[in-house]
Amino acid sequence: MSKSLSYAEFKRRARAHQVDFREKELKVGYYKYPNVLNYADARKGLVFYERFRDEILAELKKPIPNTSSAPSGQMLANLLRSEHIPYNIFFPMSKDKEGCAALFNHIMGRDEISKVTDIQIEFHPEPIENYLSDHTAFDVYISYIDVKGMACGIGVEVKYTEKEYPLKKGTSEYNHIKDENGNTRLFANYLNATVNSGYFREDVSYDALISNKFRQIWRNHILGASMVLKGDIAKFTSMTIFPKANVHFYNDAMPKYKELLSDTGVNSFIPLTYEELFDLMKKYLKVENGNEWTEYLIRRYLLPCD
Repeated sequence: MSKSLSYAEFKRRARAHQVDFREKELKVGYYKYPNVLNYADARKGLVFYERFRDEILAELKKPIPNTSSAPSGQMLANLLRSEHIPYNIFFPMSKDKEGCAALFNHIMGRDEISKVTDIQIEFHPEPIENYLSDHTAFDVYISYIDVKGMACGIGVEVKYTEKEYPLKKGTSEYNHIKDENGNTRLFANYLNATVNSGYFREDVSYDALISNKFRQIWRNHILGASMVLKGDIAKFTSMTIFPKANVHFYNDAMPKYKELLSDTGVNSFIPLTYEELFDLMKKYLKVENGNEWTEYLIRRYLLPCD
């Protein structure tokens, strides 16, 4: 983009871009809203990249743990939401784990990954009581062995047009961070992971971490910390990917969250734009028809230049 858009203008243009994709590339109709596929087309998996569509749909039919949430109908139907995006980016990426190791070594800025062992979409460790004891999950979890032979992990949060979201009183999320008077009180598992991770500056208030702007970012970060504290992995990196035009993340949430982090925390947290990621994928990944795939991602999710 030649100039920074307001968040409202970015979301408006992203919606129009997805409508354009539906009309010109998918060539199908819509249900109620122009960015929502009708039921029959949604069931065909048209939201997914064509060359991996059947494999992804087969993956979605596999049984899931009782503590996980089933994919929503919105994931298959709403072109503007982000739930399907991890499948379009990371499912094909799993076909080249060697290239994936080189890719994430570049992103982390050090030769740390010896071997990528697994790439899982919508993952949280089990049993949940041993970690955050809630339904916090990584959109993508990349398991790897580092150069010292230690098991480590990268937890990825994938955003598109999302912004912050409000805390709703009476929900389990609310009860995990507030007392009966509405004062901040972290649930024991949250508190343990936050304090003992070493990720946060000593002068950071819990009120800041649980704010609407940072709450989901913080919870994903400490979910990884809980895995380190449990001894499952030796090191964890939290990564959030988003389009550069989403100014909520690019200009606001990402830089301001990093201000809350200690040196250890900064080294365990990576914000990454789609633009940066897609360019690097072209360089490092050798997937069948890889150029076609990355061009699809660029065409599908990045707004055209002015």
